[in-house]
Amino acid sequence: MRVLFINPETERYARQIALPLGLLSIATYLQVHGHTVKILDRVIKAGNIKKEIEEFAPDFVGVSVISMKSFYDAEKVTKAAKTFGAKVVWGGVFASIDPDFIFSNIDIDFISIGEGEETWLELVTTAEQGGCLKEIPGLCWSENGETQYSEGRPFMDLTTLPELDFTLVDVPKYLTSQYGYKHTCHEYMAKGCVGNCSFCFNKKFHNCKYRMRDVDTFLREVKYLMEHYGVDCIYFSDELWCRNREEMKYQCDAFRESGLGFKWGVQTRIGIFDKEDLQYMKDSGCLWVDFGIETGSREMMKKINKGIPYDGIEQTIKDCNDVGIVTLPSFIVGLPDETRENLYDSVQLAKRINATHMTFFFFMPSPGMKLFNELVESGRYDPPKTFRDYQRAKFFTAPSPNFSQIPSLEIKVIRDFFLWRAFSKQSFGGEARKYELAKKNIIDVLKQFQGHGIRFALHHFFFSAYEFLSIFFYANFFPGVLKRYGIDKKNDFRN
Repeated sequence: MRVLFINPETERYARQIALPLGLLSIATYLQVHGHTVKILDRVIKAGNIKKEIEEFAPDFVGVSVISMKSFYDAEKVTKAAKTFGAKVVWGGVFASIDPDFIFSNIDIDFISIGEGEETWLELVTTAEQGGCLKEIPGLCWSENGETQYSEGRPFMDLTTLPELDFTLVDVPKYLTSQYGYKHTCHEYMAKGCVGNCSFCFNKKFHNCKYRMRDVDTFLREVKYLMEHYGVDCIYFSDELWCRNREEMKYQCDAFRESGLGFKWGVQTRIGIFDKEDLQYMKDSGCLWVDFGIETGSREMMKKINKGIPYDGIEQTIKDCNDVGIVTLPSFIVGLPDETRENLYDSVQLAKRINATHMTFFFFMPSPGMKLFNELVESGRYDPPKTFRDYQRAKFFTAPSPNFSQIPSLEIKVIRDFFLWRAFSKQSFGGEARKYELAKKNIIDVLKQFQGHGIRFALHHFFFSAYEFLSIFFYANFFPGVLKRYGIDKKNDFRN
């Protein structure tokens, strides 16, 4: 069977380009089992989709729908695939979590629920043999206006996965600079997270299950990336890197014993590692750690079921600073029913912890999260009904809709203040210098222009420029708001 996997182009959303690891894993799995596969990453290059489909002549087209910002192009490539008679299967987080929404907006054959390696292999094998596709576990489809589901598929054993075939993608297009290392590549060691935060899709998508790959397979992939593309640093895409110190030491020992000497950064949870553990990580090549703190309010932390020890936050950041690990804590502002007092607590915690780079995100209600369900059921939120509605949404650039008790202006000022501080910070560790993050973001945006038409480039440029100027404006021209939350620009957060 011939299978074409497509990562749709995203619109009006500037972010760092990353390897489509999910598609790469599924494509590799099918290829190892004798099927012909191809990946089109339209984030990298958006060519003539009809011509590309016609030339490859796929039996199946798989479309990855991770972000709502990819709906427009996902719809475009789907319609193109349909004109050539290919069966179209959507997958990814958003498609898996809200199939009813997808089927109400577009005519596709199936949605692959959750991780897709085994589902896709059985799908193409069954089609090849002329069997019934609707009996394959892990699929759903629309029938007479109703979403129908096959039997659910259990999580697979990730240690059985083959090495990723990086020849299926143009690896150099994905490399980025990270804290002085100029050839950083995204990779993954595990799937899932043990947390059950009410603002996250983890419970719905991963069922709070954590599953680890084979470390030797991972290291062979890293070796390949280093030898063929000069990769010197790995950006772990894991939702959670290691549940405990035993898993941490197992991986760190393997990294050191491999002799590869690569650097790396991860996302993990407060309360798992102490100073001795962090030093162990540092000695094994760890450059940075991203911690999801979300809020400095004990009250809000309980409401969102964050599940981390509040009293361990400051000590963990201090320990990282002491051993020389860059710290990247993130916060969410505008959480449902959050008060000015709660936000004040977050700002004050941010002041106390002296982290390297703090990011404040707007709360965004998304299908699959407990808070989303509560807002809908209570009548406080009427979610988008069409792809166009999502195109018009302002989730990423403004607290809209705002479910907190805080004026939207104040939420935006606080969020933009911390973003601007990150852009202009003097040092981020390694060889980074003042405005290093701003320069990196500009380069990441410019890289997205390559492989796209002038219309996309101009649209993306003006949107990115507008967003950058907006952040500058709100961060610097509302001193009264900053004062309300105890921020003294002259003395707080000095570079």
